[in-house]
Amino acid sequence: MSTEFSARTRANNIETLKTEPLDVLVIGGGIVGAGLIRDLALNGGIKAGLIEQGDFASGTSSATSQLVHGGFRYLQHDRELVKMSRREREILQRIAPNLVKPLPLAILFYKGDPYPLVGIQAAAYYYNYLSKTDKTEKSKVIRDSQKIQHLLGPVATDTLKGCVVIWDSTTDDARLTLATLKDAHQHGAVITNYVRFLNFVDQPDTTNSGNRVSKITAEDTISGQRFEISARKVVSATGPWSDHVWRKDPSYDGMPRLVTKNAQGIHIVLPRCGKDDASGAYGLVISTHSEMRQGGKSRGIFILPGPYNTSIVGTTETTPAEDLSSVRASVDEVAYLLSETQRIFPEQRLNNDSIIATYAGTRPLIAENQLRQGFEKDDFVSRDHLITESPSGVMYLYGGKLTTHRQMAEETVDHLATFLNVSRHCKTDTTPLFNGSTAALNGDGDHASHSHIDTEYLIQRYGDGYQIIQKFVNDDPALAEPITPSLPFTKAELLYAYWGEMAITLDDLLWRRTRIGWTRGQGLDIALQIAQFLSEKNIWDQDRIDAEVEAYREHIRWLNFYL
Repeated sequence: MSTEFSARTRANNIETLKTEPLDVLVIGGGIVGAGLIRDLALNGGIKAGLIEQGDFASGTSSATSQLVHGGFRYLQHDRELVKMSRREREILQRIAPNLVKPLPLAILFYKGDPYPLVGIQAAAYYYNYLSKTDKTEKSKVIRDSQKIQHLLGPVATDTLKGCVVIWDSTTDDARLTLATLKDAHQHGAVITNYVRFLNFVDQPDTTNSGNRVSKITAEDTISGQRFEISARKVVSATGPWSDHVWRKDPSYDGMPRLVTKNAQGIHIVLPRCGKDDASGAYGLVISTHSEMRQGGKSRGIFILPGPYNTSIVGTTETTPAEDLSSVRASVDEVAYLLSETQRIFPEQRLNNDSIIATYAGTRPLIAENQLRQGFEKDDFVSRDHLITESPSGVMYLYGGKLTTHRQMAEETVDHLATFLNVSRHCKTDTTPLFNGSTAALNGDGDHASHSHIDTEYLIQRYGDGYQIIQKFVNDDPALAEPITPSLPFTKAELLYAYWGEMAITLDDLLWRRTRIGWTRGQGLDIALQIAQFLSEKNIWDQDRIDAEVEAYREHIRWLNFYL
């Protein structure tokens, strides 16, 4: 299959969706939908397509804590979920070593924190026991404050009792989603972004007296054109938007499946807090004190190493006050995360001017009346998942998280293969993302002829896509130049985002493909320069340049309203 994954690919795929019936249509291009379409494509014998109403991963799947983790805090509630998550972390590290990398997390314990250090230590040993990863990933406890500062940097030592180190993994969630979708594309799936689901089309079912769904209406949000898509089975993998789809189901019973209470999580991006040298950066887990001062319960938040020498701090658990498509940080949430970070790093002198960026997402939390028996206790909300089918034949994937998306997909395709009467061969736990990238990562490729660009960096970031970027540079050496001296991205990489990663807008490029929006200035100073460069390559005319730059600036202004 072609490695091109561009606006031209998108246009061709829309024509295919309009004219050729599918076996399975997936609605939703976040990480769960991506995992599902990849499993369908790799299985063989299934013609599958996927539509996403915005850009890929533009909802929750680009707004996580950037962790692939076992869910340490779930140990006391759901050990089976933790076991599954630990297993899935191992799989993702194996199939995507350039995207999912081990990360040590130091759980800090201060006087007054809700859990005793010895209890955290015991839980960490069990957590480590559940993992079969590298033997160097062993949990440990450190009680000496000076040793902790040597390891982590200038954390507060007043009332510090110690820390426990565990291992999880870090990833760029948007790029992991994109890589998963691209692998599905290369195995024959029909995938497009900026196509919105509008409604179901009832079809008579001759096998019983009910109505069965085999068509939907959709809209190309770029052109405004509406059309129908036919499929033997429709699957909603729309995360927190699942109830929006469910309410349009012919068999909707008026009962929501998700809750919004405590579903919104925001993060702030700050200059790097803590130590970052050749020995590597640690993530921190802390118990918050803000709530306890007001008589409430403490909760855990992360302070994690982010891209471009930043730290990502989050997440909150609040109820979104706005439409799901427009969630953003509130003034109170920003102040809360800043205050807790300042407490841990008293030398930082943090305020709103310190914030490089913020982002927010809504978790697909399952409503209590939908939880499986055994989860209805305390105030715990399951991050497990449910796979259901409505009387009209539409399948819904509820709940889950980034780490467990592959397992959710495997269970769903098990059912779909039986329904479609095709052989079932799940390959997603062994097939690498970006076919051949493992050889490249091991240094088996021929890189000598491309010494003018950093091939190893390109392989780590783009997998097999590095070969296309190299070809761009071979054809035009000027494309090896950085777009700006302060950032690592070359002009060839920006072109590749449109040719090989189906970026459509400037926001797609700056916010998700490159994360330039997470750097100081958020790309506002180079947005016009980048848009003009793209125009030189016959991608955009002047009207498009002006519209794209203004849309991106408006997005950043809207996100930063609290300043």
